[in-house]
Amino acid sequence: MRESLQLKPPKIAFYTEAGTQRGMGHLIRCYSLYEEFKRYGVNGSFFLDSDIDFSYKFSDLHSFSWDDFCIDDTYDIVVIDSYEASINIYNTIAKSVRMPVFIDDYSRLEYPKGVIINVAPDAQELFFRDKNPENMYLLGVDYVPLRREILTVNPKKQPQIFIMLGGNDIFNVSQMILEALQDIDLKKVIVVNNEGTAETLCSYPNVNVLYKPSDEKLIFEMARSSLAISTASMTVYELAYLTIPTIIVALSENQKIGSMQLLNHHLASSLIDITDAHWITDLHKYVTSLNSKNIHPTIDGKGRERIVEFIIGMVKK
Repeated sequence: MRESLQLKPPKIAFYTEAGTQRGMGHLIRCYSLYEEFKRYGVNGSFFLDSDIDFSYKFSDLHSFSWDDFCIDDTYDIVVIDSYEASINIYNTIAKSVRMPVFIDDYSRLEYPKGVIINVAPDAQELFFRDKNPENMYLLGVDYVPLRREILTVNPKKQPQIFIMLGGNDIFNVSQMILEALQDIDLKKVIVVNNEGTAETLCSYPNVNVLYKPSDEKLIFEMARSSLAISTASMTVYELAYLTIPTIIVALSENQKIGSMQLLNHHLASSLIDITDAHWITDLHKYVTSLNSKNIHPTIDGKGRERIVEFIIGMVKK
């Protein structure tokens, strides 16, 4: 453990979202940072806007809604990670705390004064070429906040495909993928959070369904897989750290934009757009050739430490 903060430790709050149609990417990366701040002795609170109870997987979560957002305590640092929060919420945070921190994916807003984090490989070139001198920027894959379990897992590789599409898979893509890959003689390990979907997928041969798995179980199966299929989310960065060839399934326009960066930097292998009429044929083709696609080990696993050390250093000043 790093040396804890001297004197009275600062207080930090996280505000983010997750759920049926929102996935878990924001929750996962925020919670990774939340755990790292606690390692440094920072007092933290974690607030989640969600229609799903994630207490089976994460502790210390407090429910709230963006619709009636307010800061009901005094904090030194507030971290916000959202596709939904209005600019008024960001301005309220910026005026209320010493160190506001905004986690971004595609330069969604004209952020007020604070720290902006965007881990996309081309974050500076695409989104923040013209920086606001009032803001501080932590940009690029050096700041990917991986879960601690990813950093220590080291299982023996197995000939299996890891499939994780996030959220509750409202488009039923998981089942379509299994249908498309039935004739491929590889075990499929698929992560689902919906009980009905889990029951349906269990009927497929050579399939291991992980229903609401612990991080330890999920990451163990992820790390020992030889191939992967994932949405353009934090999971792709974790798979890239593990150097597992990955097919990205894009479910939205934002995911397609992010996916091209990951492909160009060899952090993923192929891209499937489910709005394309031939996507199932392309998926089958990519899976059969994926072993030849190398992933570059450009994510070093120290992103969460860099973020926390930078923010704590600024607060100390």
